[in-house]
Amino acid sequence: MKLFWFGALWLASACVLLGGQPATRSLSPVIVVSIDTLRADHVGVYGYKAVPTRNIDAFATGGTVFTNIECQTPLTLPSHTSAFTSTYPFQNGIQENAELVPAGAVTLASVLKSHGYKTAAFVSSVFLEREMGLDQGFDTYDSPFHFAAFSPISGEMFLGGAGSSNYAARERRDGALTIHAALRWLAANKGQPVFAFIHLFDLHTPYTVPERNGISRYDAQLELEDELVGSLKTALERSGWWDKSLTVLFSDHGEGLGDHGEASHGYFIYQSTLHVPLIFHWPEGAGVQPARAPQVGGLMDVAPTILDFLHVPIPASFEGMSLLDGNNHAVYSESLHTHDSFGWSPLRSLRVDQYKYIDAPKAELYNLEKDPSERTNLLLTDPNRVREMRGEIAKLLASHVQRKVTAPSSAPETEKLLTSLGYLARGPQGQNNHTMADPKDRLAEFHLYEKAIDQVADRHLEAAIVLLKQVLAQDSTNTLARRDLASCYLDLHDYVKALASYKQVVSIAPGDYPSQFGLGLAAKHLGLIAEAQSHLEAACHLAPQAAQCRHELETLPQRAN
Repeated sequence: MKLFWFGALWLASACVLLGGQPATRSLSPVIVVSIDTLRADHVGVYGYKAVPTRNIDAFATGGTVFTNIECQTPLTLPSHTSAFTSTYPFQNGIQENAELVPAGAVTLASVLKSHGYKTAAFVSSVFLEREMGLDQGFDTYDSPFHFAAFSPISGEMFLGGAGSSNYAARERRDGALTIHAALRWLAANKGQPVFAFIHLFDLHTPYTVPERNGISRYDAQLELEDELVGSLKTALERSGWWDKSLTVLFSDHGEGLGDHGEASHGYFIYQSTLHVPLIFHWPEGAGVQPARAPQVGGLMDVAPTILDFLHVPIPASFEGMSLLDGNNHAVYSESLHTHDSFGWSPLRSLRVDQYKYIDAPKAELYNLEKDPSERTNLLLTDPNRVREMRGEIAKLLASHVQRKVTAPSSAPETEKLLTSLGYLARGPQGQNNHTMADPKDRLAEFHLYEKAIDQVADRHLEAAIVLLKQVLAQDSTNTLARRDLASCYLDLHDYVKALASYKQVVSIAPGDYPSQFGLGLAAKHLGLIAEAQSHLEAACHLAPQAAQCRHELETLPQRAN
């Protein structure tokens, strides 16, 4: 099912939009640059003045700035998956960072490859590591990361090295190195029809630069990111790729930066994290193109737009539509992060023209044209529109069957174990239950949790325990806070308390590797060998590549019969 509403035409016809050029463009090089965590309203061509973004803005020279584009979910892997498969997160099953893209997915890369393109991706974050499955269709997938385990309830990925109690793994690559790898590949494939995807992660926290001269750390980091983009553009110009390629720049999601009380992203679905830049720099000979395109659309529409421009047929599986039609598209977005991590209500939104409806226990309706900061809730003043948009979300969810895959291994024994644990799910997930807590009402609790995690990161474990206990005093069902509390006890060698806390977590989230592993460690140190073996075996099944888990299992003092 594809939902759309026809708005004012961008130009009189697609023929005019394409400059009346009938010639095929199916072999034009395609270069896609994704700048992770870039807010649209912090880019110069979108009106930002605090810091210059000259190099990002330069994509608009000879290009088109799409001014009303929203991501489908404000998390890295789910957003890129929706963009490259042109499917909804609830449809493709990728609603958190630590989930596996289903095998056989039709991607922009696989479509272009089938039309003779050489395809390559160069990524800067472990969230896009090839093991997550977004490499489908790429001849080369440059991701210098490896993880052995992940947590479905928190979206974290872990190294799982032998003898290591520190779960942290190298999770990012400097953008300069990513760009260097991409340029080497482009040089080696000069003269070929190519599709290159370049992902930059430097604007994502933690930042590498301090606040200075009244410029926020985010903006200071953005200035460095803009310099990186400039180095890429200069290299593309010198090597001849810039003039002949369709070059697309977008962001997967924005950043809260304190708007509506959200510092980062993934908690809410306000425009601060949904509204993203999208700039198409057209190749020479593309015909007359508009400098700015105000129609409403989503990142799901990027892949169909690229294919439409190239005159390549758009696969039936793509749910998005080409932005070259000049029409407003209805845009669905969601976040299940607080639902999956804390058991609170999912958040889902639908934008139709200038109106945006957020479905939640305390629903919201905004006129983004008059109220772009989403401060005036029109819920009570426009009940008919609320009812209509709520119904459209329900119909959209009901019209799709989701395949939710959370295991990083497709081994039959792993799927069998996860199914027996109740973790591999089929069918739409996280349906809105308005008896659940509204994330808006739990923001103070979430901030308290964030403070606790900061203390954990700084290894102030006693202070973290105090804060996590405060979180649990407010909500004893907060599974993630209880797991983090158990981990603090484990690191402090308080194995009795760690065991008790981990047991509560595993009873609710049996498919969580760090909980099963931590429970096994606590039991081992308490001499509960049979119990330790049981949970370590479960953890090793969940993460077959975790040498850390195998080491602990193989070195049990006595193996139970």
